[in-house]
Amino acid sequence: MRSPERRLEYFWMSIVLLVTLVTAAVSVPVSAVLDSALVLSLPAVLFLLGTVYTHLLYRSWSFEVRDNHVYLERGVITKVTTMVPYVRIQNVDTQKGPLERIFGISRVVVFTAGSRGSDVSIKGLFPEDAAEIQEKLRDFAVESDDRDAV
Repeated sequence: MRSPERRLEYFWMSIVLLVTLVTAAVSVPVSAVLDSALVLSLPAVLFLLGTVYTHLLYRSWSFEVRDNHVYLERGVITKVTTMVPYVRIQNVDTQKGPLERIFGISRVVVFTAGSRGSDVSIKGLFPEDAAEIQEKLRDFAVESDDRDAV
């Protein structure tokens, strides 16, 4: 099993920090109106909980490209195990959002045959690794294309 790069945890932490800063910016005027110090403590509590959750989430993520499927494990409160057979793969993309580019990470998104929400993301990869996994999955999907999906 392979874990995502440590930069993914830093990426998620930056999101927690941004949310905390926005919460702090909103809580200062609200605490003045309500005259409550409790509202001022909300950003600190949010940051602490977000930090712990982010660390646990990062530790729970793992994936593996196996012989006939992609295997993913993730989740803090609800553990999710996903297996995507190669015969179900329709398309494989690599994606990088603005913050991901800053942190130098990518994700591979595997789109599968099926209903809405049937795509799977492998997050926290170096761009070179993402391109390699994308190519490998594309090749496996092409090889298994002539097999029955059932």
